[in-house]
Formats: sequence, structure tokens, C-alpha cells
Amino acid sequence: MLDAFEPYGWEPSTEQIAASLGIRPDKILRMDLNTSPVAPIASLRAISKKVTKIKVNLYPDTSYSGLRRDISDYTSHDADSIIPTNGADEAIDIVSRIFLEKGVEALASVPTYSYFRIASELQGAKYIGVPRLEGFEDNIDDLLSSINRNTGLVLLCSPNNPTGNLTPLKTVENLCRETESSIVVDEAYFEYCGVTAQPLLEKFSNLIIIRTLSKAFGLASARIGYILACAETVRLINKARPPNSLGAINIELARHALRHRDYMRRAVRDIVNERERLRGYLSRMEGLEVYPSHANFLLIRFKNLDANRVYEELLRRGIVVRNLSQNPLTRGCLRVTLGLKKQNERLLTALKSILEFLGR
Repeated sequence: MLDAFEPYGWEPSTEQIAASLGIRPDKILRMDLNTSPVAPIASLRAISKKVTKIKVNLYPDTSYSGLRRDISDYTSHDADSIIPTNGADEAIDIVSRIFLEKGVEALASVPTYSYFRIASELQGAKYIGVPRLEGFEDNIDDLLSSINRNTGLVLLCSPNNPTGNLTPLKTVENLCRETESSIVVDEAYFEYCGVTAQPLLEKFSNLIIIRTLSKAFGLASARIGYILACAETVRLINKARPPNSLGAINIELARHALRHRDYMRRAVRDIVNERERLRGYLSRMEGLEVYPSHANFLLIRFKNLDANRVYEELLRRGIVVRNLSQNPLTRGCLRVTLGLKKQNERLLTALKSILEFLGR
């Protein structure tokens, strides 16, 4: 069944990249993973002091009641209508398991997060990508006209990966109102913009919101995500939720991070400031189009140069970005994750050198 299946494009490890370039791993700058450059040091220190008291020989509370309370305090959403998950990817998997099967269709506004397709096709569903408009705006008319009685899920990402733009709340509302299909909004980068479809949960029972602590909270390795939905949908989704997919240490780490989130807000503020500063510099470089972003990354289109060459030259200098130029919808584009100021300066210096070298 999987012979013709196109898997997720696994990222090579930093060690593998360093070995291929013949340089030390600490000289590699990862700007391809959309993670935070700021580690939650205070939370790590707090957990390290109590780690010997965590009963790792036992399963955690399978209802994750304490974590749900902390997420509820953060989101102001009813704790009984929250499902913690092993990262946002498990949330996508569980929702796909509930609403998709062979003969059912999943719609997505593309280009978007590639795991939407993978999770859909693994359930035997037909994945239909609805191309975005110029500037990567969602094509609401084509989305609505593509929905039929076989549509199980409509998958949206806001801010969208890899384009960085938002899905307007009016678009989400129109989709929820015009169809009985479940509308999923992946808000993995919510903290970088503060715009959410969460208020619509009070009006529409077919709306599901997925978030994560992997990005702004700096907990990518802890694998903590969560689902926000109405009580009825949560009861349905819980039927397919694995009982023990979160580890006790990771739960404690997430709970501390949620209760002490000022560090996250400071990190987000600094990254957003860097995003706008970097976008300003890049926009003034000849031959580059830098798209507006509401996330922690920038999508850059190279108008006059081969983006593959730029990617390879950056890699030769130890800077790893995401090459999206093979996709017709993002041809000529590279996606760059924002780092700290010093890291972003390294990227700018490298790009200036590369553009001068390739433009000769």
C-alpha cells in the first residue's frame, strides 16, 4: 500500500550536515526548522530540581488533567474541551483518524504544511490541494466550490507554513457556516501574531483548532501540542486518542513553561522585531521578494537567481534554510527561520556575498 506513498521529507541532523561539509556541528546554523532560538532555561532548571521525584516508572495521568488546567488558564478555554497531544502532528493524526477514511476527501489550501497530506493519505483519504491566490491568500471561492458530501476535513494553517500569511477569520467563519465538514485550523505559530479563530468555537461545533508549544515556547523536543474544540467534538476525538503518548517529564516541563510564560513573550517580542528588521534589509536587496510574515520565518523569492544555487552556497557556509524551489507553487523560494540578531546578521552577510558572487 505504501509503495507509491510520498513520505515526509526528513531533515538531516546537524551532525550529518556538518560531516558532509567537513566542519564542526557547532558551526552549523539551523534556519530551516521554524523552532525558537531561545531555550526555556528557567523551566529546565526548575524541572531539573524535581526530576528525581517524578515517577517515571509509572504512566502519567492519562487524562492529563493538570496539563489541561494549565492550558485552560493560558487559553481561557474550558479544560474539559482541551486534548493535549504529542506535538501538533499527533493532533493532526488523531483528527484525521476520526474524520477520514477511504472514499473521503481532505481539502487544504496549498502550499501549506506538508504533513496535512501525509496524515490524510495514511487514512486512505483523497487529498485535494486548492491553490492559493496571488500573494498566497486563501481562495475561499475555490475552497467552497470544492467541498462536497465526501469532504471530511478542510485543513487550514494560520499563520501558514511556509508562506507566513494569515487566514482571515471571515474565511474560517464562512467555511464553518457553509459546510458540515470539520474545519481544522493549525495555529502552530499563533503566539507570533496573536490572531486566532478560537472565538468562533462558541458558534461552530465543526471547528477544531490545533496548537503547539514547540514554536514560541521553545519546547520542540518536548513534543507538547493540544486541541481546542467544542465538548461534543472533544468527546469524539478522545475515542481515538492514545492513552499515554506524553511523557511525565515533558508534561512537567510544559506545565512550568505555561505557568511562567513571560520568557516566551519576551522571546516572541525579540523574534518579531528581528523578523521586521531582517525583512527590511532583505527587501532592499536587488532581485529579492520577501513576503510579509506573521510567524517566525520569512519566505524569500529569488527573481533573477537560481534559488537552488543560493541554497547550496548558504549550505557551503554552514547555514541551513528550507529549499522550496522544487514545488511549482513556491518556485524560486527559500524559507528562513528567524534566529537571534547575531545569527540573522550571519545570514545577511552570507546572502550579500552570495548575491554578489552569483550576480557577476
